[in-house]
Amino acid sequence: MLRYWEQEFTQLEPSKRRGNRRYYQKDEILLIRKIRQLLYFEGFTIQGAKAKLSNRQFIKEVISEEEIQKSQSELPLATSSTTETFNDLNNFKGQLGDILKILK
Repeated sequence: MLRYWEQEFTQLEPSKRRGNRRYYQKDEILLIRKIRQLLYFEGFTIQGAKAKLSNRQFIKEVISEEEIQKSQSELPLATSSTTETFNDLNNFKGQLGDILKILK
């Protein structure tokens, strides 16, 4: 999906590294989120979203510092430490084990 959007939306230009891996910066991630919102939640067509994103002022608003803070509070880029994630997975594994015992 992202590679298709890169073709359709010229504003998306991730840097490419060895092995043709793409690296997205914060601005590009915010732009991707806005494209997703326009297409899937606001009902825009790709052509309509392109037209909306061709407005430079709209792009500046999307990648503004305020929008970055709002976006990170809604869906943080980094949510927890590795230790917390590992503990959560272990707890989940234990709960699944308990359910399996009940089902047997």
